[in-house]
Amino acid sequence: MRTNLVTAPGVSIASAYFNPGGFGLLADELERLGPVQLLLGADPDRQQRGVRPLSAGLGAHAERNQVRQALEGHHRRLEQDRDLLGFTIEADRAARRLVDWLRSGNVEVRRYEAGFLHGKAFIVDGPLPGVVSGSSNFTFAGLARNRELNLGQYQPETVRAVQNWFEDLWQVAKPFDLAAIYESRWEPHPPRVVFLRMLYELYGAEVEEEASARDRSRLGLTGFQADGVWRARRILEQLNGVIVADEVGLGKTYIAGEIIHEAVIINRQKALVVAPATLRDSTWGPFLRQVNLRADVVSYEELTRGVSDAGQLGSALQDLDEYALVIVDEAHALRNAATRRADALRALTEGSSPKKLVLLTATPVNNSLYDLYNLISYFVTNDAAFAHAGVPSLRAYFDRAMAINPDDLSPEHLFDVLDKVAVRRTRRFIRNHYVGDRVVINGVEREIAFPTPRVRRVDYNLDVAFPGMFDRLAVALGTDTSPDSDDGLAVSLQAPGEVLTLARYVPSHFRRGGAEEQFEQQNAGLLRSALLKRFESSAYAFQRTLDKMLASHEAFLQALDQGRVLTGDALREWSTSDSDDLDAFIESMDDDATDGVKDADEYDIPALKSAVEADHRLLTRFRDEVRAHQVGPDPKVEALVEELAQIVEQAQAEGITPQDTCDKRKVLVFSYYADTVTHVHSRLVQAIETDPRLAAYQGRISMAAGPDREGRSQTIAGFAPRTAGGPTDEDRYDLVIATDVLAEGVNLQQARHIINYDLPWNPMRLVQRHGRIDRIGSEHREVFLRCFFPDQQLERFLGLEERLQSKLKRAAAATGVGEVLPGFTGREVNLTETRAEIDRLRREDAALFIQGGASALSGEEYRRRLHNDLGNPLLRDSVTRLPWGSGSGFARTGGTQPGLVFCAQIGDHPRPWFRYVPLTDEYAITHDEENQPIVVDDTLACLAAGDPGPNDPPPLLNEAIHQAAYDGWACARQHIAAAWMHNADPANLTPQIPKAMRDAAELVRQHGAHLGADQDALIERLEAPYSPRIVRTIRNVLTEPSAFHSTVNHLAELADRLGLTPQPSPEPLPAITEDDVHLVCWMAILPAQDT
Repeated sequence: MRTNLVTAPGVSIASAYFNPGGFGLLADELERLGPVQLLLGADPDRQQRGVRPLSAGLGAHAERNQVRQALEGHHRRLEQDRDLLGFTIEADRAARRLVDWLRSGNVEVRRYEAGFLHGKAFIVDGPLPGVVSGSSNFTFAGLARNRELNLGQYQPETVRAVQNWFEDLWQVAKPFDLAAIYESRWEPHPPRVVFLRMLYELYGAEVEEEASARDRSRLGLTGFQADGVWRARRILEQLNGVIVADEVGLGKTYIAGEIIHEAVIINRQKALVVAPATLRDSTWGPFLRQVNLRADVVSYEELTRGVSDAGQLGSALQDLDEYALVIVDEAHALRNAATRRADALRALTEGSSPKKLVLLTATPVNNSLYDLYNLISYFVTNDAAFAHAGVPSLRAYFDRAMAINPDDLSPEHLFDVLDKVAVRRTRRFIRNHYVGDRVVINGVEREIAFPTPRVRRVDYNLDVAFPGMFDRLAVALGTDTSPDSDDGLAVSLQAPGEVLTLARYVPSHFRRGGAEEQFEQQNAGLLRSALLKRFESSAYAFQRTLDKMLASHEAFLQALDQGRVLTGDALREWSTSDSDDLDAFIESMDDDATDGVKDADEYDIPALKSAVEADHRLLTRFRDEVRAHQVGPDPKVEALVEELAQIVEQAQAEGITPQDTCDKRKVLVFSYYADTVTHVHSRLVQAIETDPRLAAYQGRISMAAGPDREGRSQTIAGFAPRTAGGPTDEDRYDLVIATDVLAEGVNLQQARHIINYDLPWNPMRLVQRHGRIDRIGSEHREVFLRCFFPDQQLERFLGLEERLQSKLKRAAAATGVGEVLPGFTGREVNLTETRAEIDRLRREDAALFIQGGASALSGEEYRRRLHNDLGNPLLRDSVTRLPWGSGSGFARTGGTQPGLVFCAQIGDHPRPWFRYVPLTDEYAITHDEENQPIVVDDTLACLAAGDPGPNDPPPLLNEAIHQAAYDGWACARQHIAAAWMHNADPANLTPQIPKAMRDAAELVRQHGAHLGADQDALIERLEAPYSPRIVRTIRNVLTEPSAFHSTVNHLAELADRLGLTPQPSPEPLPAITEDDVHLVCWMAILPAQDT
């Protein structure tokens, strides 16, 4: 081949495989040769088996099947060779050189498909013919790396015999487009195909399993509900727990019902449902009877009271170990890990009998991402449970997400864990992916449809009734003091009589030689915020709270005169509760039976008394001023009356039948506070009697607030008898004023309107309320959600609340302690997220209700898109056969920064790895302050960036982007390899065992010999990274004054009760090099202007 001949000789090559590496070894020579014939074929060695499978059949038919399978494997092997080329400029250049040679017109490729091709031969024709034959395929490994044996022959007869052998095969062989296998990598792949391949790497196996394994619903669920059941079961099998976080109104009860059916009917197990008392009676009781399922149903209060005497006569609970399945409805009520109801649930789920736990909540994130952590910790007690997914510590994982932005409630940075523990779908998801899905409602099958939410803004001017009071309140709450003078303390003594000191609630400030109690600091901030919110809600609610605070101050001053200091332990309880009933706690503070009492000698009594008296005078001035205005007009109620009049008029104009007209004027008015509900109800009753426009509401108004469950149930049934009542309930009410006791789990879709009377301090509350009427089965095409805004004072209200929260955070920072009480991190309020949502609502933007808020993010959207698109055979083939290293690009409307998303595979590990590399405007790699490349490793952030959306944009790439892709991949590849190797080091995976657990294990090691064979087992059970609550419980046992022998026995009993199990150490990942990191595909994201 290297002989310098006048006429270049022809070459014939027979080889099972041929790759760019082999070509590269002889590329210079091959490109100078004459005609080249390249014959490929399937190697029989890969088909040989020790025992013939009987299913293969006999004779020619069996042999043809073997050949066909071998040829399919041969094609896959060629594609694998292509996929392993690597993604570098050098590898790309080598592959393109091969393709150019194959397409030069001087090369013909055929494949022998009539049988197996085992022989390898390299035949040179011309003046000096010769042949080399042996074991080497024309690959880099065959020619340069493997230990092969090849012999050369130049005898004319031998060469002629080999040429005849080759010619016989060549004549029956079929043309084979080898170049196309490599060219497919550089085709302009649609962005949709590339993104679907990313999803296939992440969810393909799961989607394929679901398609083949999902059972028919026993309860006749819709398609999306049945899919949710399958996902929930899968998670339950892996973790013994799952969070079902579907948006309100999508049928979480039915999903739970299907899981109950499996436990109770199929597995013959016992199930328990825990729900708010209202839902126990109005939802769960009727539902279980309707589907003929037996389960115990208790309220949160019954659970809390009944855990201690479970199984005894008269208890609402059977023996706790009798239950195999526990369903918890409105599980966000358990987001605070330090409450009694949380302790009760843990006592229920712990024990010798393992239980499956299903948590139902539409709002898993309310105030902080730690809400989610607490919910997960009810069934994931091992902090290292997700080490296999690259999360050595669950707590550290959440800490990292919070550290990125404490005010961001988006779970984007928690995606890798959340996708393994939660099922979350939204209305938008159902609309997009379950078009035509049908549901049976009241015996009639109909297509699933949701009403369109319409947001309406209602403005009122607070200064009309209380001129200048807001400014005075701002001063009194201490937010107008200089930030420089703020020392992080809860008590401000800069201007007593003008600024509330709140000394009555922070007496520790005046304790001699002591510091402020952390829980008192927390409560002082909460009190200031609560006063502001009650003032915005209604003058009546504000006055009622002031009355209670004044009574509390008077009791405190009276105790001071008697030489006692009331230290406010009742408010300690409030800070660890989920209650918003501030007034009840203020009243209970003055009950000596529940309040801590200290001797006055420990305090600076003159200073304390002076501060409390100053506050009493200031609170009295506010109370008297508000009371004086109670008899006058209320601009907020007047605005509400106008809205109700418009609703009646609209219903009269649009109603088709009397019942339809009635439904179209049904209104729920929500307030956070029972006092406001009472005030609004009273004023509306008067207005209805005197305003003819509201005549339709005469005798048809009710309210629901407070603990009267029976009255609340009657109100619900009378307001929406068709959707929330029984067969005999009458339609009695069209207007209901309520607190959020009606905002959870009640089917009120017979109504059309919701009015949010207070500022939406927690937008997730609005989502809950909206879900009462925007549900499957609503007969309304549109539902209306009105939000009240103190328009002239809105920015000042939000700014004041923001400053109050800032003071609260600075106070916490000043103490250097994140937890106010053990296990309680305080009530974080997200002002960044809240202000953004309030601004959208003010613009009458319904996105919050359509999309479900920031906490709507989940992998369900991506799973369903993949599932639906794989149903198209052509698209499925394009996705599954996409060559590794393929890329595409698209222009993002509204995008400002270009970037690259990479999807990688490491060896044969099943988990894909994603990285996002942002680029500069010139398509260079961006760097941080330390000149390190910026690489984002959050899976959801990568998927969100690389998602071209539903419009299927055309591919958009250029030479500059290709060059950037090579550079970006080098950074991403290095970042992935480093992350993998971090988890390959056992030192990095060893969980941090809390000191209390180490001390307990050591105590058992030193003094537990009497346990016999159980001693080592108990040590193993204790030496694990458990949740803070378990650690705290163990620590309490260690600090009890008792003999070592008794303490060891107590630890053994506790390990049984808490269900502590030996925790296997996370397996370190095998060591790799960067060569093991392979690029599956990549996506370029370009700003629209770059197109």
